[in-house]
Amino acid sequence: MMLPKRRAALYGAGASLALTLAAFACGSNTEPPPACDGAACADVATPDASSPTEAGPDGPDTNTPDADAAPDAGDASDTGSACTGPAGTLDPTFGDGGMVVLSYGNETASARAVAIQGDGKIVVGGTKTNNGDGFAVVRLLSNGSLDPAFGTAGLVETKVGNTSHVLRAIALQPDGKILIAGYTRFVGQNFDFAVLRYSSDGVLDSTFGNGGVVLTDFATRTDQAMAMALMADGRILVAGQTLTDDLTVADMAFARYNADGSLDTTFGSGGRAMVDVRGTPDEARSVALVPGGKILAAGISRDPAASRTDMVAVRLSADGALDATFGNAGFFLTNFGGPGSQTAQTVVVDTAGRPLLGGFYGTTAPRDFIAIRLTEAGAFDPTFGDGGVATSDFQGRDDFGNALLIEPGDRYLLAGSSLPASPTLEPRMALSRHLSGGGLDPTFGTMGRTLTSLPAGFSGTAIAGAALAPCGVVVVGGWSSDALGLSTIGIARFRR
Repeated sequence: MMLPKRRAALYGAGASLALTLAAFACGSNTEPPPACDGAACADVATPDASSPTEAGPDGPDTNTPDADAAPDAGDASDTGSACTGPAGTLDPTFGDGGMVVLSYGNETASARAVAIQGDGKIVVGGTKTNNGDGFAVVRLLSNGSLDPAFGTAGLVETKVGNTSHVLRAIALQPDGKILIAGYTRFVGQNFDFAVLRYSSDGVLDSTFGNGGVVLTDFATRTDQAMAMALMADGRILVAGQTLTDDLTVADMAFARYNADGSLDTTFGSGGRAMVDVRGTPDEARSVALVPGGKILAAGISRDPAASRTDMVAVRLSADGALDATFGNAGFFLTNFGGPGSQTAQTVVVDTAGRPLLGGFYGTTAPRDFIAIRLTEAGAFDPTFGDGGVATSDFQGRDDFGNALLIEPGDRYLLAGSSLPASPTLEPRMALSRHLSGGGLDPTFGTMGRTLTSLPAGFSGTAIAGAALAPCGVVVVGGWSSDALGLSTIGIARFRR
């Protein structure tokens, strides 16, 4: 298989970005759906015409469904409870025709992460300007209305530094507490990792770190936390990058914390670990826990000489050391032999312990969604897609895969943005669902793909994060801009 290799675009994290979340209500699952929780699982009708969902074509890509990639027998056992509905279409029982948009006057709001509580409530994290920006956490009820029991009218704002704040990850503890991770800084200082913990009602947890806040510095460098994973014993793993002052040298950076926010000194050097892939700038954008205590991270490794960015996966032992049994001395690095780029935005581990990387490939338009599945040993999995690689294209548009979810039966959803070739056409939310072998799932959207617009007056749709919720609901995140040019928080839910 030959994939065009071009330089991949990198995402900024400024306050002009905002979040659009899309959630999927269950429909054609590979197993009978679980018990429903009210509005999130009510019978649904055709989406409102003001929020059209446009399916992608059955185009020529590596994921065209075929007979050997049909839904498994479990699909036939879905008896069609209250959770039924056309997969890949907006759920009108959520918000207004399947969407919620949150605007804050003349302020700019943005979000990059989402998680779903056990009771179906939706927790969204990002940044909001209010005399300077700060971390923002919003909680909604399962029907899309703001939760009055959280913060002030469903919103919590926190300022740690006195300049920039960027939130990139959310994790939910079993006791209902909420963790966020990102980075912040004070005037004249570099960015540091920031981890905050809130009680279930949105108050900073004084038993965590310093009044609910932990800041971590890697040798006075610029440090940006991009991802987080919560361990079963309550310890917290955060991954990202650390850069020198001139921004020319960047390494993957990891920090592990005890449940009280103190650094876990059994990990790396004093709780911190740095990984240099090949002497060029590297960045961890996603992290997952592997059975047995190992740590899997995925992201990018730039090759300035070749003017490209490559997908990279790294596996660490539980103590933070590179696991030499994975890939090539601990690394898996893509290079398809062409001049272009691949970007890994997310990584998950399936039920068989196989890593699945999601993102996009290409340097210039049109880029496409890409997923790569590895064996447990860190090699291309030949049973997946075309030699371990599966791609998806949306009508020849410029497609960026940002969020990846594993469903029961090891089906997966890849979500992101799809930009048009013409500047007069609007970007849209893009989702594709794939069977465990990598082929597109014909029960979702049109032949496995769907494109969705925001309501009139909004543009710049994209998806930044995703989460599975009770009754098979999926929430995906991105950004949107209103008619005034201000970023707003948007939420949508789709059936699946």
